[in-house]
Amino acid sequence: MFDARTARMRPATSVLIDDGVIRLVAPATELTAESDAAAGARRVEGADRWVIPGLIDAHVHLSHILYQSRMTGDEVLPLYLGHGVTSIRSTGDNVPAQKLVERYADDHPDIAPHVFRCSFLIDGDPPWHPDVGWAITDPADVAPFVAEMAAWGVKTLKIYVGTDRDIGRRVIEVGHEHGLVVSGHLLDYHVADAVRDGLDCIEHIYTVSNFLLADPDDRHSIDLDSDEARRLIDLIAEHQTWVDPTLMVFWGTLLFMDVPEVIDHPDHASVPDRLRAFWDRDRARRALDWGAAPLATREATWEKYLRLTTMLHEAGVPLLVGTDAPEPQVTPGASLHHEMEFLVECGLSPGETLAAATLENARVLREEERRGAVEAGMIADLVLLDADPLQDVRNTRRVTDVIRGGRWLAPATILAHAPTT
Repeated sequence: MFDARTARMRPATSVLIDDGVIRLVAPATELTAESDAAAGARRVEGADRWVIPGLIDAHVHLSHILYQSRMTGDEVLPLYLGHGVTSIRSTGDNVPAQKLVERYADDHPDIAPHVFRCSFLIDGDPPWHPDVGWAITDPADVAPFVAEMAAWGVKTLKIYVGTDRDIGRRVIEVGHEHGLVVSGHLLDYHVADAVRDGLDCIEHIYTVSNFLLADPDDRHSIDLDSDEARRLIDLIAEHQTWVDPTLMVFWGTLLFMDVPEVIDHPDHASVPDRLRAFWDRDRARRALDWGAAPLATREATWEKYLRLTTMLHEAGVPLLVGTDAPEPQVTPGASLHHEMEFLVECGLSPGETLAAATLENARVLREEERRGAVEAGMIADLVLLDADPLQDVRNTRRVTDVIRGGRWLAPATILAHAPTT
């Protein structure tokens, strides 16, 4: 059993689940079918299996992108749960649409993960994404907006690229008054200022790298050896601001959209036709933007993103594990396993990576008392594997069983509910 607090395996362990909650975790020699605690319980043999907490994707979208693919958020939910992702954190979407997806997930626990919602993208006027953006240009408008988002039950407020410091600082202040996590994909609001102002989480590794450019007009001119880079990394570490690198989206959509090995990656085989069609259309558009640079330049930028992630980790910055699914080349569910592989490539151990994808991701949701670990009192969200993920993080893909809120589920049965067209 994986202990998310120590990032180690506990051998020969039994777990007792009752009414969707973990009631007891004990050595297998103590918690047997004949023991008083487990008397009358259904016994499931776990020999030669590894149990981990349910995985959490810390960065997904439930209406944005899918809207452009003529899909609804409920259609992709089985792709998450079938790959062992028992919870997903939205990071900026249409709020009523998210609520409907959450309601669907609650009504279909056998095929859907738990859904945690976010605000609209708080942006300048006009918003960069008019379908999910919300323009705020007057600090006086922040408090009513945040109160409305809190009334909708969101977990996260998302500051977006066109927000300036006066608005962003007020969002952080009022968001914290409501007990909300404030996250940022920033451009006009300098990330150093946002960290000093109390921002909880930085979304995307390039939100950090965009403020380390030798040439402001060249997104590839990232200088990681400058004093400015060291100061910014140290500042983020000092404030213990989360960074959610979402390396997957840069590996796919933004960097290598013309590389066949990426376009036809095996993970994409389960992607519905409508979503793949949107990815193909979007790839042509981005070829004029991110894809305009030579492949060698883009490959060098990708290596800088990996190196910057390594530098953040080595400095002690807490990292999250998110994907930005279903952005192009970022398959819902399977991409979280790929993201973990990238984090190990950046120097995290498999144990550190798995702890980030479970307990650390639960912390950014303020759910660490209920999920993210295999402990008594936690919601029974578990994944069984047939190989040790600490020996090779790719073994997290070897899912044999998924337990969602105490329900014992077969991955193939879950995935059969995902559309193919």
